[in-house]
Amino acid sequence: MVKKISDAYNIGNLIINSISLKEVIEYIKVNKNKVNGYICVTNIRTAYLANKNANYCTIQNNSLLTIPDGMPLVWLGKLSGYKKLTRIAGPELFQKIISDSNSNIKHFLLGDTPEVLNRLTEKCKNVLNSSIVGSYSPPFKSVNLYDYKLIAEEINESQADVVWLALGSPKQDVFASKLIKYTNHKIIINVGAAFRFLLGEYNMPSMTIQKIGMTGVYWRFKQKPILFLTEYPKYFFFILKHSVIKVLFKK
Repeated sequence: MVKKISDAYNIGNLIINSISLKEVIEYIKVNKNKVNGYICVTNIRTAYLANKNANYCTIQNNSLLTIPDGMPLVWLGKLSGYKKLTRIAGPELFQKIISDSNSNIKHFLLGDTPEVLNRLTEKCKNVLNSSIVGSYSPPFKSVNLYDYKLIAEEINESQADVVWLALGSPKQDVFASKLIKYTNHKIIINVGAAFRFLLGEYNMPSMTIQKIGMTGVYWRFKQKPILFLTEYPKYFFFILKHSVIKVLFKK
């Protein structure tokens, strides 16, 4: 029987599940080979984009789960009454599940470069004792130009339980919504840069930065400072607006 997750809160039109990391992992273990769908790991930027684009919002709301990877989203959840809500980072979720060799989960790695996938597969198999049954690095092109049926055939033939998708959002969320039309009982988890975190190429900022909700600020400023300075203020005002709405109107 498929486990249902009913606790959720809204940020505008976007629905986010109030769920712990432990519950997400349990959901995946209980429902492997029983459901066919995707899990969105959303942050301030994707929450903002979902409220600007109705089609993208529908994609996130049609997920098996949409979980908060960002402290500002957690704060909005707490304002909605979910006082015990915590952040669920994509890299942490990936590492927890892929390193659990007792789970009997078969993994498929999808995204990033062939070189990254080769190194990641080697580490997962030889160091973490994970069951990696396949991998695929999609060529860089528009999300509408992929042969999703062909990609799904490779995934289905691998008999994977979980597909880890690392293309970055919103592309990976759109990609997953198209791919599930052809997959057979697969849980696709959209985890962005998680592959490179596990390889040690990227590292999380200090716990202080994480606790004050500045992880996204840290990464975007570090990677693309000019883009950060032009883009991030609108995300800040987006969170501020919805915080005020929740405090004043309890919505």
